[in-house]
Amino acid sequence: MTYQELIEFLNQHLGYPFLQDMTPDAALRAAQQGRLNDALTSEVLTALYLGNQCNAANAPVDRAHSFDGLAGLRLRSQADDSDPTIFRKVLKLSQEIDNAFDQELIRQRNENAS
Repeated sequence: MTYQELIEFLNQHLGYPFLQDMTPDAALRAAQQGRLNDALTSEVLTALYLGNQCNAANAPVDRAHSFDGLAGLRLRSQADDSDPTIFRKVLKLSQEIDNAFDQELIRQRNENAS
């Protein structure tokens, strides 16, 4: 799975306009330049990119590096004084990242069985 594919999956499954009508590459550039209105989305886009050591939107990503990149955000969202809305969004994000990699694994196994 590539960074772009993961971000597109999240955009389809998070239940809110994650990409704000942009392509993954355009949203990442906007996040890197501080031009996104949603600070959480901005942090997620850059954390996933950096955590996976991507050099382009079509660079491969994996589950472990994705969660490593989000570790700081996940810890902050679980703090006692954290905003419950942010906690729920980060929880949903974590679940959907797992779902994305599970779906990719199932797809690969089906291709190999064919």
